[in-house]
Amino acid sequence: MKRIAFILLLLITFEISNTAEASKNKKPATVIFDTDAGNDIDDVLALQMLLNYEKAGKIKLLGVTICKSNPNTIKFLDGYCRYNNRKNIPLGYAYNGVTPEDGTYLLPTLHAKVNGFPVLKPVRSIESKLPEGYKLIRKLLAGQPDTSVLLIAVGPLTNIGRLMNSQADEISPLTGVELVRKKVKLFSTMAGLYTNVFDFPEWNVISDLEAAKTTFAKCPVKLIASGWEVGNKLLYPHQSILNDFGNPNKNPLCIAYQSYMKMPYDRQTWDLTSVLDAIEPDKNWFLHSPKGTISIDNDGKTTFVESETGMHQYLIIPEEKVQKTLETLVNRVTGKNNKK
Repeated sequence: MKRIAFILLLLITFEISNTAEASKNKKPATVIFDTDAGNDIDDVLALQMLLNYEKAGKIKLLGVTICKSNPNTIKFLDGYCRYNNRKNIPLGYAYNGVTPEDGTYLLPTLHAKVNGFPVLKPVRSIESKLPEGYKLIRKLLAGQPDTSVLLIAVGPLTNIGRLMNSQADEISPLTGVELVRKKVKLFSTMAGLYTNVFDFPEWNVISDLEAAKTTFAKCPVKLIASGWEVGNKLLYPHQSILNDFGNPNKNPLCIAYQSYMKMPYDRQTWDLTSVLDAIEPDKNWFLHSPKGTISIDNDGKTTFVESETGMHQYLIIPEEKVQKTLETLVNRVTGKNNKK
């Protein structure tokens, strides 16, 4: 009996050792993030999630592409990433794109000071001549192993549509579609509506309709869409903004959040859902629809048709998952309990 117990102990120890070694040797996921920061505040929360994941060693953020055609977004994102010790992270910009307005939080956050010094200290601006967003994505993809990159897009699909339409160039002999097929593991996007409860064209889709239609029609890899109805159920608590980041008047995330709308308000977490599902697919924070095909009509409305050969799915959040998933989103934004 003692011999059997000893053998079992050895087996358990061996298994624990192997599991720990596998975890140690597991490479961080590589991520490209496409955002329209400056329009809604959820982009900033989603970016903070990614920066926290990187600090925890879970991902490598290869670069950020900007799909909001406003120069102040460049300064905001450059300063914000520097605030989080990500100096000179590759940035790309959608020249001649959509939504050029300043919005409500870009300038207040850029102008905010603590003890006479600016909170954000950007180095890059429109004068820095950033590469086109789709060009940066091509460059980043070309340098990565096959089927390794998580491409996450949470705004108008300007850069992604241009990527899909791109041809062979000095960066790669592959077209955009070929490059995505070769290098991208998953395309995760916050776009569309996928229930019968609401009936309107979702904002990210309608803001650059042709780019959205192109993206969904041409994407050659697995695509998971988070619809408006998902983030609409998960409201980020304003109490977290006030209590979880130290002095909320000294932190750029909190300054931006308080500038976006009149406090107190709890904001929908649309963009955060695409990040969470892409980075933690094994945790089942959401359900996935059956496989199928998502198409977009000329009014910007999304239609899903189930098909065994389809490469599209959309997220579903049943009521019983809402509270735990929301708690997880807050933890990922604040950086608390990120290992759980």
